[in-house]
Amino acid sequence: MPSPSPSPSEEDFARALRAGAELAPLVPTEEFALGAERRGRRRVLRRRAGIAATVALVAAAGLVPALLPDRGKPAAHVPASPSPRVDGAFMLGTLTAMLPPGGTVSDGLGSGPDQNGPGQAPQAFLNYDDGHGGKVRLLLATDLVATPVTTDAQRLLCYEPIVPGNATCHPTTRPDGSHLLTSSYGGSGTDDHSLNVAYTTAGGRQVVVQEVAVDQSVQQLPLDTAELTEIATAAQWQWVFSSLGDVPSRPPARPAPGGERMLAALTPLLSGTHLDTSRTGTDLPGRIRVDVTVGGRTSTLLLGVTPGWRRSYPTDPVVAFPSTHRSVNRLPDGTMVSTTPIGTAPDAADGGYLADALLPDGTRVNVRLWNSDTGRDGERPGAPVLTLDQLSALVTDPVWTTI
Repeated sequence: MPSPSPSPSEEDFARALRAGAELAPLVPTEEFALGAERRGRRRVLRRRAGIAATVALVAAAGLVPALLPDRGKPAAHVPASPSPRVDGAFMLGTLTAMLPPGGTVSDGLGSGPDQNGPGQAPQAFLNYDDGHGGKVRLLLATDLVATPVTTDAQRLLCYEPIVPGNATCHPTTRPDGSHLLTSSYGGSGTDDHSLNVAYTTAGGRQVVVQEVAVDQSVQQLPLDTAELTEIATAAQWQWVFSSLGDVPSRPPARPAPGGERMLAALTPLLSGTHLDTSRTGTDLPGRIRVDVTVGGRTSTLLLGVTPGWRRSYPTDPVVAFPSTHRSVNRLPDGTMVSTTPIGTAPDAADGGYLADALLPDGTRVNVRLWNSDTGRDGERPGAPVLTLDQLSALVTDPVWTTI
């Protein structure tokens, strides 16, 4: 029986997941992520409890809430034969089997190769309740990364959180040459509580696991970093990569620009505004954060410039970019750009704007602009100080291909 078409709300949720994945470590992947987008994604998850989908994901046959049996950890090796069929049921079943015993799984979905569109790698998503107040959503995504895999490759870098002190990130190179990036966001009882693990082998195989609290009532996530790492590094995923073909090999893109060069390019594009340059530095190349003041109101802007976006991944970036957005405007020169409000409203406590562009040379430029004066006690947030049209012009400017 064919699967039903995803609803518009499911599509929105799917795009939110993929967009997060592209922008930071799962942040985050898959990138798995920039602070506002991560918070926005959590709110989408809460508002749409029970909707767990990526575009065109296929539900495992009749999965309903079920008590996980009291079983031990998965085997350390995969039987030599027979090779399983990698489809949505395999992805969901394999992830479910790795969860701690005694909990409850619901609303699970999985996808096999190319079910989400050309070049989209297998994924799995589910809700998990440990029975002790630990209610979370888990997303597992697989992908290939072009070799040579270097420590400055996309998804192997930490990101700058919008709220300092509200995130951790630890990149590690393991003895076998693989890379492990573990990160967290928020904390107990917050909107943003999450743990994320991205595991990338020296041969270019990548598995990312993201665990997100369903709401503020969750005081402790049921899976710790060690357990997420065990899932991400499990031998069972070797079957997935056998179905994805060869890992591509290509030279890396040009380095991401430093903060000073980005600020020098940004300043003339925002004439008529005041930029607070005291907070522009981040630890991540190609990222700056700056306060923008217009007419006495201030918004926080986070700008990202990624030369050769997804160059290290098999899927053509021109194909991958539209899949992360509801709509994309294609300019005559080949630039693709998408702009959208984020949060419940631009002037709400969770509001702001997003602008994202893929330039003809493969450089991705994205901006998150939070509503005005959100950090000032006692002041009601106002609409962002820049418009969506202004942000669109900013991210599509060709200057970003020259720095």
